[in-house]
This record gives sequence, structure tokens and C-alpha cells, in this order.
Amino acid sequence: MKEFDAKKFCADLIALRGKETQSVFAEKLGVNRSTLSLLENARQMPTLDILNRMCGLAGKNTDEYFVESTTDALVYLMGNLDKSDKLRIEEMAERIRIKEKYELLAKRGCYDVDRS
Repeated sequence: MKEFDAKKFCADLIALRGKETQSVFAEKLGVNRSTLSLLENARQMPTLDILNRMCGLAGKNTDEYFVESTTDALVYLMGNLDKSDKLRIEEMAERIRIKEKYELLAKRGCYDVDRS
């Protein structure tokens, strides 16, 4: 699962603005000055439209701002579970990851997945 890298976005946005005032740069980006301030301080997430405009100005790809999550979504659930349930979920999640890897290899033609 990928998540948005807000730190990188903020740093790149500030660097892209450079010495321009927030008002001038906000106009280039197509947002108001207060929205730019919120974006630069990570108090607001950019819409895809704003992200695309920023990437267009910077000559970057939007994919640069999405990184593999270091926290599995199951971790949030696991805080409320018994230890034995946590172990079962971890085992099941690992099986799913392995299955996904084999399916990816099969799509590439590197591995024949038995579909029985």
C-alpha cells in the first residue's frame, strides 16, 4: 500500500516557490495564499489537481510523492486483539503477500501459477 509523502511535498513546494512571495506563487499554482500556506506547513493535503499543477511547474512526476507504506493497515486493528489473534492475522497477511508476489510473477510470465 502506498501513502502520500507530505514531508517531501512540503519541502519541494517551498523549494519551488523559492524567493517568490506566497501570493505570487499561489497565483501560479492556482490557489489562494492561505491555501498555499496550509500546504507548505502540512496542515492541508493537496488535491490531485494541485499536486499535478505543482509537479507540472517543478517538472516532477506525481509518483515521486507516493511511497510504500511502512505500516500495514492491519497494525491499526491489531492493537485491540489478543496475542493469538495477532499471530494468526500476521500469518494470513504473509500468505497474502506471498500469493500476490507469485501472481505478479505469473503476469510477467516468469512463474506458472497453478489455478486449481
